[in-house]
Amino acid sequence: MKYSIRGIVIMASEPCVPPAKWDYYSSGAIIGTFGTPEVKDPVQGKYLNNCSLIAAFASLAWKGKIGAQPQDPRITTYTFQFYNPNKQQKADGKTPLDANVKLMHAKSDTTTEIWPALYEKAYYMWLDKIDAPDGRPNYCKYIGWQSPETVLPQLTGAVVKKKLCLNQSSDNVFSDINDNLCTNFNPVVTNRTLLYPAVAWTYDSRVYNPNGAVYSDTTIASQHTYSLLGVTGTKAGAVWTSKYIVLRNPYGMGKGDPAITPPFLNEHFFKGAWCGFNLGIADGIFALRADQFVKYFEAYAWV
Repeated sequence: MKYSIRGIVIMASEPCVPPAKWDYYSSGAIIGTFGTPEVKDPVQGKYLNNCSLIAAFASLAWKGKIGAQPQDPRITTYTFQFYNPNKQQKADGKTPLDANVKLMHAKSDTTTEIWPALYEKAYYMWLDKIDAPDGRPNYCKYIGWQSPETVLPQLTGAVVKKKLCLNQSSDNVFSDINDNLCTNFNPVVTNRTLLYPAVAWTYDSRVYNPNGAVYSDTTIASQHTYSLLGVTGTKAGAVWTSKYIVLRNPYGMGKGDPAITPPFLNEHFFKGAWCGFNLGIADGIFALRADQFVKYFEAYAWV
């Protein structure tokens, strides 16, 4: 569903419907396993505006903050820790499936892995105060956008820290992220990664769009949360000659990756290699020029 506000096209989630069934998910007749959490895995479903949750999953995976769990969902109960209130949430391995036996909500871009679906299910079980591992949460109660300042502490128990972009220069924002939040990935000092799980989110342009940014679901979406992964660019000696913020869209591969979506302004993106990733392909990870970051993004936060 699309609607337009002053010429800005914004995508809305489809009306939420209950799962057709709960069962063990299979891909190509292979039962899905928990998998190994990686930053490129989590993908937001089409019904819930839970980008803050899915972006947080990716950021936690990026920093190795999601522990290993048993692989075969048919013979195990999974345990996820949530905070405020503190609870180790138990959940069985069955996932919500649609009429085509596809995952209804969160999935993984590694198609045989189900850890994002299980983590998401456990989160909504926790919100619904469901104790039994075979309980089923009501996803459709949670279709609204959540602030990352709420989600990050729920997942980590840590105090969230936040910086606003409004009235900040791009140099100041880049320096804050680079100097205070990053560490060297390798001796190539332009490849810098976050020390902490972090996210950044855009303005809700229906309410406030101070820089006149043009949002769309296929480039940079309004009121949308992204994983904040690091910085990159070019240097002449010790001086940065170009500055970019590295982000991941929870839509995952092939959708909403502005670095490869024509006719968006390609000069706003860094297309080279960064920390083992190719920033010129449609995998959801992209590097946005710092001046464009402060134009589109309202704030960033970390734990």
